[in-house]
Amino acid sequence: MKRLIVNADDFGRSAGINEGILEAHREGIVTSTTVMVLEKSAARGIREVAERARRLSLGLHFVVTGGGCTAAAAREVPTLAPDGTFPRTREAMPARIPPEEVRRELEAQIDVFQVLARKPPTHLDSHHHAALHPSIAPVFAAVARERSLPVRAPTEEARKALRAAGVKTPDRFYDGFHGPAATFGTLEGILAALPDGTSELMCHPGRVDETLREGSSYVDDRELELEILCDAGIRSLVKSRGIRLVGFHEM
Repeated sequence: MKRLIVNADDFGRSAGINEGILEAHREGIVTSTTVMVLEKSAARGIREVAERARRLSLGLHFVVTGGGCTAAAAREVPTLAPDGTFPRTREAMPARIPPEEVRRELEAQIDVFQVLARKPPTHLDSHHHAALHPSIAPVFAAVARERSLPVRAPTEEARKALRAAGVKTPDRFYDGFHGPAATFGTLEGILAALPDGTSELMCHPGRVDETLREGSSYVDDRELELEILCDAGIRSLVKSRGIRLVGFHEM
């Protein structure tokens, strides 16, 4: 059986992104999203999911890049976030981060999620794939295992390591529907060749607003992604290929 999780990243980053993701779930093929809980639109977005999209899987988009502030007390994560803010990119992160700092920040963000959503996240992934960092990966796996949370595996190496640690993860991960490759043809090709098992497709739909323009380099392509994810031809292809759309909560 072909099972596909379509996960929209960056929920909570702006009101426009929230609206676009909810639209892609309501009218398109998005089944799952992950929340940036430290962003200003996170709380309102989570309330909207509870009111309008109860079948949408709602996970945590763990953030340790992007230049924002921490969930844990800054004094408790001095290596992870010098001066209380995260580095802008994964490449700018320190080569070694104490595991206790990673755990403090990850558990603090999960705590924020649970306060806002009044329930645990359905799954975990990370902004800029920061969970692939060698200091973060083992802690990410340990916390996920302790809480019985499935996790995104962006690479085959990550998938093997997560499963060896006792963590559930999809069988495959598709990240090609992004930027210049966020086209109808790209998504059509992914769906047409989808093998049996459970796969995850990452996407970034959204409605453009000023908050997004001011804080992100990925802007107008989000509306293009939204249009394609809601296209009737894509929905028809999902049906004709016998693909079952599922959320992370169904793993």
